[in-house]
Amino acid sequence: MPEIKGRVEALFITPKGENISKPIEGGIFTNEGLIGDRHFGVTMLSNSRTPEFQRGAIIRNRRQVSLVSQDELDATAKELDIDEIKPEWLAANLLISGIPHFSQLPVGARLFFDGGLVLFNDGENFPCKIPAKTVQNQYKHKEGIQEKFIKAAMHRRGLVAWVEHPSQLISPSTFEVELPPVWKNLWG
Repeated sequence: MPEIKGRVEALFITPKGENISKPIEGGIFTNEGLIGDRHFGVTMLSNSRTPEFQRGAIIRNRRQVSLVSQDELDATAKELDIDEIKPEWLAANLLISGIPHFSQLPVGARLFFDGGLVLFNDGENFPCKIPAKTVQNQYKHKEGIQEKFIKAAMHRRGLVAWVEHPSQLISPSTFEVELPPVWKNLWG
């Protein structure tokens, strides 16, 4: 089976209380996530993305790190007929390239980065209204983006992951994907 390799093009951090991330050259990832990011922590409060729990219940934080693909951002922008969608507008932490259909990597895939960081993929980061509004605000002259964003970004919004092995990460760097055994014959 061919190896699945990708590249980290940029790193970002989203301060608490904000919905737009800021570029950083490098970050320190602990078992709680990216230090300084709004999603930092081993646990989180359940919300609309976790309807199986009563809202506000303390649950494991599966959203410590948000990853998006440049190819998928470009495809979404094209479908919305806009120039670009920046990863910052989606409050992403990592911008990656080199892996087609990145958002559809299976749950349980592990991402091994240069320097030792390992992220465990917990699944797709489904599109929602907050980044839709942020993208619309970047194109105030063009109506309808907010309403079309969720459909256009479906299966192209990236992944959420949690830190399995902590380390520092700098950009640019590379990583390899290890698929769960059940998927090795289906992916690649």
